[in-house]
Amino acid sequence: MPHINYPASGILVVEGFINTGNGPTTISLTRVAPLNNIGVIPEPGADVQVESERGVSFKLSETGGGNYSIDQIALDSSQKYRVRIRTSNGKEYLSALTEVKITPPIDTVGFDTASDHLTIYVSTHDDRNKSVYYEWYYSETWKYLAYAFSNFKYTSLGIESRDILDADTLYNCWSSDQSNDILLASSENLSSDVISKFPVQTVSYFSSNRMRVRYSILVKQIVLTKDWYEWKQQLKKNTEQLGSIFDAQPSETGGNITCLTDTTERVIGFIGCTSEIEKRIFISRSQIPNVFVSTGYETCAADTVKPGFYSLFEDGSDLIISQAVVPPGIVVGYMGASVECMQCSLHGGTTVEPDFW
Repeated sequence: MPHINYPASGILVVEGFINTGNGPTTISLTRVAPLNNIGVIPEPGADVQVESERGVSFKLSETGGGNYSIDQIALDSSQKYRVRIRTSNGKEYLSALTEVKITPPIDTVGFDTASDHLTIYVSTHDDRNKSVYYEWYYSETWKYLAYAFSNFKYTSLGIESRDILDADTLYNCWSSDQSNDILLASSENLSSDVISKFPVQTVSYFSSNRMRVRYSILVKQIVLTKDWYEWKQQLKKNTEQLGSIFDAQPSETGGNITCLTDTTERVIGFIGCTSEIEKRIFISRSQIPNVFVSTGYETCAADTVKPGFYSLFEDGSDLIISQAVVPPGIVVGYMGASVECMQCSLHGGTTVEPDFW
């Protein structure tokens, strides 16, 4: 293990922003873990408040996992705001006062298709020429299906037809994921404040089942101040652009938060003040080229179980697909496959259809 000057309590990491729009303000507090630890260490029991430069404060409620939140705050765009944090060990932290940024609407969230993938992009502009520095993040949801539809089930009475709702629950699933890249763009060197077709996500047809049935992406957009944008750029270099001899060397990532009780203590994070705009689109399988799309069940196969061996279905390790029939309509057995192939929720998704779907 390399020798690192690491404080016993860990380094406080502050994430989030003061939301001036219609949504809640959420601040996340965690501790940097030692190199031999896996996962994040949440910081519970803190007192977190949003403050204006005139001393008006708004207290955030702890929601678990080191997260603190408050519903929509009525903020004055002519003032500056900051976040004050008091942790359970008695230390106090304060972010720098920052101006309020107003995020313009998203013009378009669209996509371009290729032979093996599609690229999702976002376009926006600001007629006031005051936005300049942009960031995006997204959440994506897609529907996928099990290997086959289970029409029958094994019971103490033998093989019976499966209820259609029960069969649908086995067959239809939805999975979700969130962006983990830092997506930044600037119009600083352009003649107008316009961002055109900035790529936010690439979806492969072959290595993912996202495009098997229907896919949706919710893109969120915020505007940053110049110093906030530059800090995000440094963070991006330190987390995403290291590893080759041509990449930049890692550098210190601080932010605009200081510890008032110990000015030598390192804190990681930058709290800005901005509004959030979002836009959702749906993409169906019929909207992409007629090419192979991964199902996630390429290794699955069905087999015939003949009379006298139906007890193979008894323990639930295999599920029944359909009757095996030979001309002229004689049932000679049942087709089945493993439960991993027939129960879609075992592939990490949920059987509950999202409200927006």
